[in-house]
Amino acid sequence: MISLKVCMLAVTGIAAAMILKQWRSDLLPLLRLAATLLLVQAVLSASLPVLALLRSLLGSNGLTDYAGVLMKALGVSLLTQTCANVCRECGEGGIADGVEWIGRVEILLLSLPLLERLLSLSGELLRLGGAS
Repeated sequence: MISLKVCMLAVTGIAAAMILKQWRSDLLPLLRLAATLLLVQAVLSASLPVLALLRSLLGSNGLTDYAGVLMKALGVSLLTQTCANVCRECGEGGIADGVEWIGRVEILLLSLPLLERLLSLSGELLRLGGAS
């Protein structure tokens, strides 16, 4: 029943934000950041069994390099999206766009060694096919 706990946390955060908005609106971004971090922590802890299963499935098939890149890309994606959402919530859309672009570039950089390996493998297959 993690979803129930997450929903309760979200509703509590919203109620606290509504109360805080009346007294100290300058602290509202900090409250939103704290609530977002708690929600991200809840999501990550809930997804650990899925990630472990994915890692074991990909690792048992000899795809550990691909699994590593996939897990890192997933982490970069979640982190940058969360950070961008917090930036937008604070009214900084330009910074949020920059964070998302950096995340995309980092995922591209993570995948370059795999792309290089795939191109090398395809070149070897073409050479083997042409040699027969």
